[in-house]
Amino acid sequence: MIFAERGSEIALLRELFEQSQRHRAQVALVEGAVASGKTVLLHTFGEEAAGAGALVLTAMGSRAERSHPFGVLSQLFHDLHDRQLQSWADDQISAFLGQSPGDPAPERDPVPDQDPVAMKQATARIARTLCAALLEFAADRPIVIGIDDVQYADAPSLQVLLYLLRRLKTDKLLVVLTEWTVSPLAHPAFRAELLRQPNCHGIRLRPLSVGQVAEVLTEYLNETAAGLLAPAYHDVCGGNPLLLRGLIEDGVLRPMDDQNALPAVPSTEESFRQAVFACLYRWDQSAIDVARGLAVLDGPAEPGIIGQLVGMEQPRVVKIVDSLAGSRLLRDGQLRHPAVRAAVLDTLPLDDQVGLHLRAAQLLHDGGADATAVARHLVAAGGIPGQWAVRVLQDAGTQALAEANLRFTLSCLELAQRDCEDPVLRASLTLSLTELLWSCDPSAAARYLTPLKEAAVRGDLERSKALTVALQLFWHGRTQEAHELIAWFKSSAEEAGARDSSRSCPLKSLHHWLHLGSQPPHNGLEALDADAGAGDQGATAPRSAQAALVTALHEGMRGRVVDWAENALATTLRLSSKTMGEVQFALSALINTGRTGKAAAFCRKFLAEARVQQTTTWEALLTAFLAEVSLRQGALHRAVEQAQDALRLLSARGWGTAIGHPLSVQLFALTSLSRHEEAARVLRQAVPEGMFQSPSGLRYLRARGHHYLATHRPGDAYLDFHRCGELSRSWAMDLPEMVPWRSDLALAHLALGRGKAARELLAEQLAMPGAHDPRVRGLSLRALAEAEDGKRRTALLREAVDLLGTSGDQAQLACALAELSRAHHELGEFSRARLLGQQALQLAEDCGAQQLCRTLLSTGDAAKSLEDSGADGVEALSDAERRVAALAAVGHTNREIARELYITVSTVEQHLTRVYRKLNVKQRADLPLRLKESGDRGAPELAGAGSTA
Repeated sequence: MIFAERGSEIALLRELFEQSQRHRAQVALVEGAVASGKTVLLHTFGEEAAGAGALVLTAMGSRAERSHPFGVLSQLFHDLHDRQLQSWADDQISAFLGQSPGDPAPERDPVPDQDPVAMKQATARIARTLCAALLEFAADRPIVIGIDDVQYADAPSLQVLLYLLRRLKTDKLLVVLTEWTVSPLAHPAFRAELLRQPNCHGIRLRPLSVGQVAEVLTEYLNETAAGLLAPAYHDVCGGNPLLLRGLIEDGVLRPMDDQNALPAVPSTEESFRQAVFACLYRWDQSAIDVARGLAVLDGPAEPGIIGQLVGMEQPRVVKIVDSLAGSRLLRDGQLRHPAVRAAVLDTLPLDDQVGLHLRAAQLLHDGGADATAVARHLVAAGGIPGQWAVRVLQDAGTQALAEANLRFTLSCLELAQRDCEDPVLRASLTLSLTELLWSCDPSAAARYLTPLKEAAVRGDLERSKALTVALQLFWHGRTQEAHELIAWFKSSAEEAGARDSSRSCPLKSLHHWLHLGSQPPHNGLEALDADAGAGDQGATAPRSAQAALVTALHEGMRGRVVDWAENALATTLRLSSKTMGEVQFALSALINTGRTGKAAAFCRKFLAEARVQQTTTWEALLTAFLAEVSLRQGALHRAVEQAQDALRLLSARGWGTAIGHPLSVQLFALTSLSRHEEAARVLRQAVPEGMFQSPSGLRYLRARGHHYLATHRPGDAYLDFHRCGELSRSWAMDLPEMVPWRSDLALAHLALGRGKAARELLAEQLAMPGAHDPRVRGLSLRALAEAEDGKRRTALLREAVDLLGTSGDQAQLACALAELSRAHHELGEFSRARLLGQQALQLAEDCGAQQLCRTLLSTGDAAKSLEDSGADGVEALSDAERRVAALAAVGHTNREIARELYITVSTVEQHLTRVYRKLNVKQRADLPLRLKESGDRGAPELAGAGSTA
C-alpha cells in the first residue's frame, strides 16, 4: 500500500535522521496498536535512509524467540551482509553463553541477568566488544538501527542496546523502535530507561481518520470517488491500515469500467478476511480466545461473562478487550463488523463453536438473561444442554413472533420440537410449528402432519386440536387421512360420553368453515354453538365470526353478515394465525355482496401487515382476494396480473387445494378478455384432486365451465356447472351470492337448446334468500332473458342492466348492455340499439373486454348499426342515467335520488359523471336546459323518472 496516510510521522523520522547526522544520536519509540502501520513505517523509512547513505540494520522481536539471548542483536549483525563479521559475532555470543557455534538455543536461558536494564560485568564486556566492532565496520557512515516489535526482544539484546545509546550520544546514530500499546508492558524497566534519555522521542500511530482513508483511496481512485467512499470504508475498517488494505484489494483494485460505479458498501471478501486473520494472529492465544468468545456472544458482554465463557480471569479479559479495541477490531464492546465476526468464527472449529454456544446459553440462563438472548445461542448450537431449554425456546419463539421475526420463531420451535422429551409438550410444539410454517410455506408444514395425526390418536394432542390437523390435511388434499382423523374424533367423543350438541359442534364448525372457503378461527372449533346463531334473528349485527357464519347459512351473505364483516375488518381483526380465517370470511362477505371498494381497501391493509410479518401464505391468499376484487370490478387485465402474483408467491404444492382460487380468477378474466389460448394453458396446469372437494374447487369448476361456454363446448360446461351444484347442495352451503351455479347451468342448458330446464333453474335461484343481491339477480335475469324473446326479453335485460350497474361488476354490465342492444336491434329499435351498443363497447373498453362485447353484438346487423352511430345528448344516456339526470334536473340531492331509486349514493355520483360527459355540461345547474334542448329526441321516460328502481 502507498504510505500516504503516515506523512507526518515519516517527516518526523526524517528530521531525527538529519539531527543524528550532526553527531547527536537520536531514539524514536513508535507506539501503536496491532496492525496500526508500525512495520510499514519502519521499513519505508529504512529504505529512505539507506538511499541517503546510512548503514541500516534491522531486527524483529518475536514471541517465539524472546527467550533466546542476544537473538535481536544477532539479527542486527546478520544485516551487515559481512559473513566474516557475522561469524565473528556469532562466535562471541556462543562463547559468552558457553555453547559451541551452531548449537541450538537452550530451552532455558543460561544468562543469569534477565533484567533488560541492569547489566553484569560479563554482559558489559561482550556489549563493549560488539559495539566496537559495529562502529569500526560503519566507519564514518550514519547508522540507523530499526527494531520492530521491541516488546518481544530478548533482555540481553535490550541491555546491549541501552549500553550503545549511553556510549554513543555524539555519534551519527538513529535508533527506531516499534512497540505495541498493550498492557501490561513487556519490558517496563527498559521502556522507562529509554524514555528518560533526553534524545528519545515518542511517536504515537493513531487509527486513520476519514480524511486519511480518503488520501489512501486517491492512490487508486479519482478524488471525487475517494471522497464519497471514504466514510463507508472507514466505518468498516475503523482506521486500521491492514483492514483498509484488505478492503481496497477486495474492492477498488478489481477491474472496473467506471470508478464512480463502485458500490457504496465496501466488499468484505477474501482479502479482508485474511487481513482480520493477520491482525488476530499477532496476539497470543488468550487474545484469540477472547475474540472468539466475543464472536460467539455476538454483542457487548460483561468481561466476567467473557471470562467464564473462555476460561480466563476477568482482569486479563479487560486488558485484552482494550487491546482489541485499540486495533479497531472492536467497536462499542463488540466485533466492529459482521465480516470481522465471520472471519473470527472461521478460526474456530465447528465443534468448538457448538460447545461455546451451549456454554454461553447456560451462562446467560443462569444469569437470568432474556429468553431471546439464550435462545439465539441454542439455535446457533443446533442443540440443547438440558430440557430447561425447551421452555426457553418456546418463550423466545413467542416473543419473536410478536416482533414479526418469523425466521427466528421457526428456528426456536423447530429445535424445541426436535429435542423435547415430553410427548404431550412435543405434540403441542409440533402443532404450533405446523401452523406457523403454514403461514409462510404450507409445503414445509406437510411433513409434520403424519406425526401430528399419530400424536392425536395416541392422546398426546388435545382432542379438539385434532380438527386443526384435519384442516391442514384437507389443505394438502389428503382427504382420506382427514376423514380418518375426523372419524377418530367422533369415536373418541362418544367413548368420553360427549354426545351433547356443544361437544359435537366443533365438527359442524369445521365442516362449515371449510366449505365457505376459509380457515376456521383459532378457537372456533371449540366455541361455535350452531343453534345459538340460528335463533338470533334480531336486527343487530352478529357479535362474532361464528355467529356471522350461522347467520350466513340461514340468511345468505348479506345484511347483518355484511355489517359484521365491515365492523370486524375495520376495528377488531388484526392479521394473525388466530384470525386469518375470519379475515377471509369477512372479505368474502364484502366481495360477494358487491362491496368491492371496501374489500380492496381491507385487502391492501392486511397485505401490508402480511409483508411486515413475512407470512407469505397470507400474502398469497390476500393477493388472490385482491385479484377477485379486480375481477368483480371489471379490471380484467389487473385481475390476471394479481392472480399471477398470487401464484408466484407459493409453489403449486404450497397452494394445495386452495390453488383453485387464483386459477379461477385467471380463467374468468382471460375468458372475458377472449384470451382463450392462455386460458387453455391455465387449464393444463395440474391441480390436486382434493381441490374439487373444496370451495376453491367450486370456483375452478365455474371458471372452467365459462371457458367451455365461450369456446363452444356447452356439454363440458354443463358437466362442470352440474357438479358445482351437486357439491354445493351436498355440503349444505348453497349460497347463490358465493356460487350462482343455477344461472351458470341455465346458460349451458340454453346453449344445448334446453330452454325449459333453464327457466326452472333460474326461477329456483330467483326464489332463494340470496337472490335479492343485485349481482345475483342481475345474472339470473340476464340468463333468463336468453330464454325469452321480444319485449319480455328486453324488459328482463333492462332490469338486469340496472341491477348489474349497482353491483359494481363492470364486465358483466358491459355484456348485459351488449345483449340489450342486440335485443332492441332485433325489435327494430335501431337508434336505441346503437346507443346501448356504444355504451357497451365503451364500458368493455374500460374493462379490456372489447372482443367479448363485439362477439355479443355480432348477431344480425347489431354490430353494423354501430359503425355509423353518432348519438349524442339524451339519446346517449342509459335508462338508469336518464332517471338520475331527470331527478337531478328538478333539484333532488344525490342522497334523495339514491333513496328514490333504491341505489347507493356512489352509484348516483357515477351516473351523474357519465351524464355530464355525454351531455357536455359542467355543472348540475346546466341539466334542465340541456335536457329541454334534447327533449324532442330524448326518451319519454324522463318525465316519469324515479317510478321504478
